[in-house]
Amino acid sequence: MIKREYSRAVRLAVASAAVVTTVAACGGGSSGSSGNSGSGPIVVGAIAGTTGAYGSTGQAVINGTKMAVDEINAKGGVLGRKLKLVSGNDGASATTSALLFKKFLGQGAIAMFGSPDTATTTVEQAERAKLPDIGPIDDCGSSIYPNGPEKPPSEWAWCTSLNTYAWGSIIGKYATQNCPNGLAVLHDPTFYGEAGLAGIQQTYKQQLKLNHAISEDWSSGGTASLDSEINAVKASGASCVDVWLTPQDQAAFVNEMKSLGDSFTVMGNDETSADNTFAKLAGGNAEGMFSAVLTTDYRPNAQVEKFKADYKKRFGVESTPFAELSYDAVGILAQAIKTAKSTDATKLQAQLDKVSNFEGLTGSLSFTKQEHATITAEQLTLVRYSTSSQSWEPAAS
Repeated sequence: MIKREYSRAVRLAVASAAVVTTVAACGGGSSGSSGNSGSGPIVVGAIAGTTGAYGSTGQAVINGTKMAVDEINAKGGVLGRKLKLVSGNDGASATTSALLFKKFLGQGAIAMFGSPDTATTTVEQAERAKLPDIGPIDDCGSSIYPNGPEKPPSEWAWCTSLNTYAWGSIIGKYATQNCPNGLAVLHDPTFYGEAGLAGIQQTYKQQLKLNHAISEDWSSGGTASLDSEINAVKASGASCVDVWLTPQDQAAFVNEMKSLGDSFTVMGNDETSADNTFAKLAGGNAEGMFSAVLTTDYRPNAQVEKFKADYKKRFGVESTPFAELSYDAVGILAQAIKTAKSTDATKLQAQLDKVSNFEGLTGSLSFTKQEHATITAEQLTLVRYSTSSQSWEPAAS
C-alpha cells in the first residue's frame, strides 16, 4: 500500500534513519563533489513517484525536468557548465525519498526538484542540508507552509506546483455562492488533503456540513467502498461535495453516486483535470464535475503550444501542467545560478527569494521571502467537465 506522508514525528524518524543509512553507503555529503566545484557538470536531483495512483503526475514531473535540462544544455548550459540530472522514483515512500535525497546529495547535487508525493521529507532534508528544493513540492501545501499560508514558509523550499491552498480557495469561493444547502468535504488525511481543506475553509463562508478524512490505497488509487461516504453526504443535506481524493476515487464516487440515484454537485482537486484519468474512468458520469486549471494552460500562448507539441513528440503522451511546472522550476534555478554567478547554496537561496516576473510556461512567476509558491488563485480558471465535448469548459463563478 502506497500512501503519502503522515505525522511529522514519523517522517522525522524515517528520514533520520534513512540519512544515517545512506551516509554510511555514500561516504558522507557532497563536499568537494563535481556538482559544486568550479568545473564539470552542475548536478541537480529530481525525486518523484512515477508509479502508483499518482504515477502519471510523477512521470510528468521527471519528463518536464528532463526537457528543461536538455534545452539549457543545448544552449551551452549555465555559467559555461552543463547540467547533469540524476533522478529517481520514490514510490510515494518517505523512506525511499530520504534515501534518494541523500544519494543525490552524495553525488554532488546543488539542488533538488520535488517530490510531489513526499514533499515533507524532501523539504526537511533540504532544511537540514541547507540545499534548495524547488518545483512541484506537495502542490505547495503544508510542507512549504508548515504553519499555514499566512506564516513564514520553509526557508529552503520554493514551490512552482499547483497550489492546493489556491485550488481549495477557488472551490470554497464557488461553494459559498452556488451551494444553497451547504458543502461537504471528503479528503485524504495527509498534508495534501489537509492543505486542500485549509484552502476551502479560507474562502467558504459557512460551516461545512461534513468533513471526513478518508485513507486511500495509493498503489491502486482506490478505497474499498465509498457507499458509506455517499450516504453520509446525503444525510448531511449538503447540495455540494468536494471529493479531494485520487482521480480513481473521484471517478468511483460519481459512478456510485449515480448508481444510487443521488445527484450532488461534485467538485475535485488539482489532479481532477490534470490529465484524462478521472474523465476516462467516470465516462458519462464525469458530466458536470468541477475543477480548476492553470489559465495559461487553458488558453496557451505560442510558447506553451510549442512545449506541448515537443513533449508529445518526445514522450508519446500529452503534456500535463505538472510537466510545465517542472520545466519552469529548472528555468528559475538556472536563472538564479546565472544571477548569483555561483552554485553556492546560500547565494542561490538569496536569489530564489527575490525571483521577479520570471516568464515561464505557467505565467509570470515570482518569489519573495514570504511567498514561496508561484501559483495563486488569480492564475486559475474554474472549469466544468462536458461529456459532449469531452473537455473542461469555463464555469460561471
